[in-house]
Amino acid sequence: MPPRHIDPQLSSLAMQRGTRELRGARIGLRTRELPFDASCAGPPWGRLWRLGAMGPRRPEGVVPSSYVQSYSGRVMGLNHSTLFLNRDAVEAVRLPMSTIIELVEQGLIEKAMGRVQMPPKHWMERDNERWFGGMSSLVPKFGYTAMKWQSGSDENAARGLPYLTGLLFLNSLEDGLVAAVMDSTWITQQRTAAASAVAVKHLANPDAPSFGVLGAGVQARSHLEALTHVMPHLKEVLIYDINPQAADAFAEVVRAAGFTPVIVSSARAIFDQTSVLISCGRIKANVERPVDADWIKPGLTAVAIDYDCYWKPAGLRAIDCLLTDDLGQIEHIKAYNYFVDSPPFRGELGDVAAGIAKGRVSASDSIAVMNMGVAVEDVGAAKAIFEAAKARGLGQRLDL
Repeated sequence: MPPRHIDPQLSSLAMQRGTRELRGARIGLRTRELPFDASCAGPPWGRLWRLGAMGPRRPEGVVPSSYVQSYSGRVMGLNHSTLFLNRDAVEAVRLPMSTIIELVEQGLIEKAMGRVQMPPKHWMERDNERWFGGMSSLVPKFGYTAMKWQSGSDENAARGLPYLTGLLFLNSLEDGLVAAVMDSTWITQQRTAAASAVAVKHLANPDAPSFGVLGAGVQARSHLEALTHVMPHLKEVLIYDINPQAADAFAEVVRAAGFTPVIVSSARAIFDQTSVLISCGRIKANVERPVDADWIKPGLTAVAIDYDCYWKPAGLRAIDCLLTDDLGQIEHIKAYNYFVDSPPFRGELGDVAAGIAKGRVSASDSIAVMNMGVAVEDVGAAKAIFEAAKARGLGQRLDL
């Protein structure tokens, strides 16, 4: 364990003389104090020294690297703490969806302009029933890098857990320190819907009066909140879910928001009755994919946040313009049996948002956006949540 207490004499001398001159200074380690000599051979703070009952000091052993870093960091006055935000604290910030949409769009544009670093996701699966994923991105515009580690499974509902659980780590680009660790559940559900809103904003026919959801869970609710910001003529929401109770519950949410809910009996009916749709089902490889070529109608704008789990390759090939939020991730995930036989993608959503690639050319174009949900979409919102929480005194400080 790192030291709990630094003798004030040590900190004062460190600032006045530098660490290598602190002969005879004392540092508290748990409940006992060990004299040490900072001028011993090897790197500063590299050895502990024990004073015997009689005779000279002799080395007791090499200090573990964590001790070395802690001694030198605290002596030089680092005294850093990280803000921990649990889910309640994250939600208490109440970051507006309009702000999240704006930040996600900025992140995607930065990526399109080549000003972002973002490797493909680290991905693992357990028996095709639970997946684990790590994702990270460095965005100079926001001044931070974020890394998110999370898991998702249909099994979570039986445990009283959300489909997704995880943590997000936010590091400052200025000093590299971990500024915050926060629950990632809320930020993931909100920024996912925000990315879909960016797609609908730039690609859907602007007078669309309705949209449909395939899957009436948490993401359906987030998408209702997000799409109201980019669909000014919205009046009706079509709903399909294999669970009738879930469809009924979401219909009440739609009604409370001031729109007309229409529950349909099949996924095909969503494609037949609306030109804007979101597929937000489970992410699971090697499943039956229903969407075929004859489901695709002129003018369609479809956004998938569940990879290609609804789509047959023939259905994707029938699309006029196939886009994604990250081409590299599309190629990477093929090793896990997603998008194995998909046609070529025209480009990325960020390219369209930045005005460097074409999206919808005519009202009759059919467009599908396979949003993979990547880390560049997290960074801006995570920064905003951290800064708001810090200003309001939310969360818990962890001394590291």
